[in-house]
Amino acid sequence: MFGGYQASLADPVAALACAQRYPGYEVWTRAMHIDFVAEGNSDLELRFEFDAAIDQKIRNDLAARNRSTPKFEYGFYRQDGVLCSRIINTVAIRPKGYIAPPAVTESEKRGLLEK
Repeated sequence: MFGGYQASLADPVAALACAQRYPGYEVWTRAMHIDFVAEGNSDLELRFEFDAAIDQKIRNDLAARNRSTPKFEYGFYRQDGVLCSRIINTVAIRPKGYIAPPAVTESEKRGLLEK
Protein backbone atom coordinates (compact mmCIF):
# COMPACT_ATOMS: atom_id res chain seq x y z
CA MET A 1 0.00 0.00 0.00
CA PHE A 2 1.41 3.39 -0.97
CA GLY A 3 2.23 5.90 1.77
CA GLY A 4 -0.40 8.39 0.69
CA TYR A 5 -3.12 5.80 1.06
CA GLN A 6 -1.82 4.86 4.48
CA ALA A 7 -1.84 8.51 5.52
CA SER A 8 -5.41 9.09 4.36
CA LEU A 9 -6.63 5.95 6.14
CA ALA A 10 -4.71 6.63 9.37
CA ASP A 11 -5.50 10.34 9.62
CA PRO A 12 -9.03 10.30 11.10
CA VAL A 13 -8.70 7.22 13.34
CA ALA A 14 -7.57 8.89 16.59
CA ALA A 15 -9.83 11.93 16.08
CA LEU A 16 -12.88 9.71 15.47
CA ALA A 17 -12.08 7.67 18.58
CA CYS A 18 -11.84 10.87 20.64
CA ALA A 19 -15.03 12.32 19.15
CA GLN A 20 -16.87 9.15 20.16
CA ARG A 21 -15.39 9.14 23.67
CA TYR A 22 -15.73 12.87 24.46
CA PRO A 23 -19.06 14.10 23.09
CA GLY A 24 -19.67 17.81 23.22
CA TYR A 25 -16.17 18.70 22.00
CA GLU A 26 -14.83 19.49 18.56
CA VAL A 27 -12.06 17.11 17.59
CA TRP A 28 -9.60 17.19 14.69
CA THR A 29 -6.15 15.96 13.71
CA ARG A 30 -3.61 18.63 14.59
CA ALA A 31 -0.51 16.81 13.26
CA MET A 32 0.47 13.40 11.94
CA HIS A 33 3.81 11.75 11.32
CA ILE A 34 4.34 8.42 9.56
CA ASP A 35 7.56 6.44 9.89
CA PHE A 36 7.78 3.79 7.17
CA VAL A 37 9.81 1.17 9.05
CA ALA A 38 9.34 -1.92 6.85
CA GLU A 39 8.15 -2.79 3.38
CA GLY A 40 4.38 -3.14 3.10
CA ASN A 41 4.49 -6.19 0.85
CA SER A 42 1.24 -7.87 1.95
CA ASP A 43 -2.21 -6.83 3.07
CA LEU A 44 -1.92 -4.39 5.97
CA GLU A 45 -3.91 -4.19 9.19
CA LEU A 46 -4.28 -0.92 11.10
CA ARG A 47 -3.98 -1.51 14.85
CA PHE A 48 -5.18 1.22 17.19
CA GLU A 49 -5.65 0.97 20.95
CA PHE A 50 -6.99 3.69 23.23
CA ASP A 51 -4.72 3.40 26.26
CA ALA A 52 -6.36 3.96 29.66
CA ALA A 53 -3.53 6.31 30.70
CA ILE A 54 -4.17 8.56 27.68
CA ASP A 55 -7.89 8.53 28.43
CA GLN A 56 -7.23 9.63 32.02
CA LYS A 57 -4.82 12.37 30.91
CA ILE A 58 -7.41 13.71 28.45
CA ARG A 59 -10.14 13.66 31.11
CA ASN A 60 -7.83 15.50 33.53
CA ASP A 61 -6.96 18.08 30.84
CA LEU A 62 -10.62 18.63 29.97
CA ALA A 63 -11.56 19.06 33.63
CA ALA A 64 -8.70 21.49 34.31
CA ARG A 65 -8.44 23.44 31.03
CA ASN A 66 -11.46 22.40 28.92
CA ARG A 67 -9.08 21.30 26.13
CA SER A 68 -6.51 18.61 25.42
CA THR A 69 -3.93 17.83 22.73
CA PRO A 70 -3.00 14.16 23.16
CA LYS A 71 -0.63 12.10 21.01
CA PHE A 72 -1.52 8.60 19.87
CA GLU A 73 0.83 6.00 18.43
CA TYR A 74 -0.54 3.21 16.27
CA GLY A 75 0.46 1.43 13.10
CA PHE A 76 -0.03 -0.64 10.02
CA TYR A 77 1.09 -4.27 10.34
CA ARG A 78 1.84 -6.78 7.61
CA GLN A 79 0.19 -10.21 7.56
CA ASP A 80 3.32 -11.68 9.17
CA GLY A 81 2.83 -9.36 12.18
CA VAL A 82 5.72 -6.99 11.37
CA LEU A 83 5.13 -3.30 11.97
CA CYS A 84 5.24 -1.68 8.56
CA SER A 85 4.32 1.96 9.32
CA ARG A 86 4.33 3.72 12.70
CA ILE A 87 1.85 6.59 12.99
CA ILE A 88 2.10 9.35 15.58
CA ASN A 89 -1.09 11.38 15.52
CA THR A 90 -1.72 14.51 17.59
CA VAL A 91 -5.38 15.33 18.16
CA ALA A 92 -6.93 18.65 19.19
CA ILE A 93 -9.93 18.34 21.52
CA ARG A 94 -11.58 21.72 22.02
CA PRO A 95 -14.91 23.06 23.31
CA LYS A 96 -17.58 23.57 20.67
CA GLY A 97 -17.20 26.96 19.00
CA TYR A 98 -13.55 27.23 20.00
CA ILE A 99 -11.64 29.98 18.22
CA ALA A 100 -7.87 29.94 18.56
CA PRO A 101 -6.32 33.16 19.85
CA PRO A 102 -4.54 35.11 17.13
CA ALA A 103 -0.90 34.21 16.66
CA VAL A 104 1.71 36.70 17.78
CA THR A 105 3.84 37.87 14.86
CA GLU A 106 7.62 38.15 15.05
CA SER A 107 7.45 41.95 15.06
CA GLU A 108 4.94 41.85 17.92
CA LYS A 109 7.27 39.52 19.86
CA ARG A 110 10.18 41.92 19.33
CA GLY A 111 8.03 44.83 20.50
CA LEU A 112 7.07 42.97 23.66
CA LEU A 113 10.70 42.09 24.38
CA GLU A 114 11.80 45.73 23.94
CA LYS A 115 9.35 47.01 26.59
